[in-house]
Amino acid sequence: MLYFIKQNIIHTYPVKNGCAEVYEQEQLRDTIPRDVQQCPYCMKLWPGRNPED
Repeated sequence: MLYFIKQNIIHTYPVKNGCAEVYEQEQLRDTIPRDVQQCPYCMKLWPGRNPED
């Protein structure tokens, strides 16, 4: 899985449903650094959400 960081928040690439962030040629990476916040829509599983989304 690939990730990108925007405004110190890490998101998945491609962005998951529910996340309003847009990928704009930020550096893609395959690891999650410690010093960033995780986007709750991209990185977490919300109740009632299908895990395959």
